[in-house]
Amino acid sequence: MMILINAIGAGIVCSMCSVRFNGRGSNILVAGFIGFMAALVMGFFSGMYVRAFVSGLTYSILSEIFSRVFDKPVSVYLPAVLVPFVPGKLTYYMMGEFVHGDRVAAMDRVAEILCVCGMIALAILLTETAIRVWTEGREKFKQKQAAQSK
Repeated sequence: MMILINAIGAGIVCSMCSVRFNGRGSNILVAGFIGFMAALVMGFFSGMYVRAFVSGLTYSILSEIFSRVFDKPVSVYLPAVLVPFVPGKLTYYMMGEFVHGDRVAAMDRVAEILCVCGMIALAILLTETAIRVWTEGREKFKQKQAAQSK
């Protein structure tokens, strides 16, 4: 039940971030749905880095799909959904540790933050690369068929 509640909260936050990024009309609802699905899928995993990778993979794939369905650029959905999944809580704790003078613990938090952000970036990069390879392969196949039919 908590997974579902967290997913609904993530959907609402992603919708509001879409408004903040000047989303209009159905783009706000789509961003909320993408955030909902990413949080829902992420809830089934336990490791922090695995959760970051899976959520990044989910919302980058769904952003690609919905950008093609609604004929919009991916940048309409991806930033609005990315913002709520960035590790703000870890950053808050890291700043507190720096302020209190515990530099070793703060640097440990920095390493965690970089790993989580790296997993999110890796997931987005893998999705973008796979989509580009698939699109280029499809175009070459169509060109080859057109050349053979002439």
